[in-house]
Amino acid sequence: MTSTTDRARAAMMGAAVADAATMGFHWLYDQARIAEVAGDEPEFRAPNKADFQDKGYFAHGGKTPGEASHYGAQMMAMATAMAGQDGYTADAYAGAFREWFDYGGRWVGYCDRPTRATLLAMAAAAADEQPITTCGADDAQLPAISKLPVLVARHHDDPGLAEMVESAVRLTNDRDDSVAWGLATARMLAAAIHGASPADAVAAAREGATDQITKQIAAVHEMKSSTTAEVATAHALHCQLEVAFPVLCHAILTAESYKDAVRANILAGGDNCGRSIPIGAVLGACFTGDDTRGIPTEWAAKLKAPGDFITVVAG
Repeated sequence: MTSTTDRARAAMMGAAVADAATMGFHWLYDQARIAEVAGDEPEFRAPNKADFQDKGYFAHGGKTPGEASHYGAQMMAMATAMAGQDGYTADAYAGAFREWFDYGGRWVGYCDRPTRATLLAMAAAAADEQPITTCGADDAQLPAISKLPVLVARHHDDPGLAEMVESAVRLTNDRDDSVAWGLATARMLAAAIHGASPADAVAAAREGATDQITKQIAAVHEMKSSTTAEVATAHALHCQLEVAFPVLCHAILTAESYKDAVRANILAGGDNCGRSIPIGAVLGACFTGDDTRGIPTEWAAKLKAPGDFITVVAG
């Protein structure tokens, strides 16, 4: 029998594998070009500037298949904060965030705008001997939710989960709407860890949601017969949660398997890496123990992850 512990571990692994699988086509804003280059198996493509043909932003030069994008690194930073600890604390997460992304940190690669803004504010606060846990950027892009699979996997049964989610989101993306999308994402993840189907996990995101999120999920249901690429085209392919959240919800809602949903999200283009983390986390949990529909073992074997992340996944 699959346990919540098994599903929590699969959520973390599913998020990391989906991010790594997607990284090669991240920020290519041309669905036809992705299909032309990759066909039906776009996963784990080595980043190649020639693939982009000036139809997107090439961010991951020098990375190799199996490595994380900067979104995956956001999740790894949360794992560093949680490794060997009893649970989430803002201080530990802030310290791990700087350990990963600040000058000379563990992450070597592209650094997004909210991360840069947060790091600059943290440096100024530290210089003034002020707390560094209240330095989040005024930003509502996908990095706001990238850290959540590790946090929810550890605290899915904790009555204080909502407060932890708000703290973690605001630490990097200090906006009310970012928190709202973070809470909705956390509800999906927790439901999946507790055994919900993909459709029921999306339904869980409505509980206590803002009107904007409720309308987004209703719109997703109206487009249920469309492909994820079509939904992405209808909403937009960029990084803002106002357009990305309905696309990732559609990928989850209509998923027949982890593999097919991750592939569909890659082929949808744009900020597919940012969307891949909640998609992979929810579906990794939902399809735990299903050899046909779950995380492919050959995909998981390609993941290149740091030891503290693997330690947190192993429990």
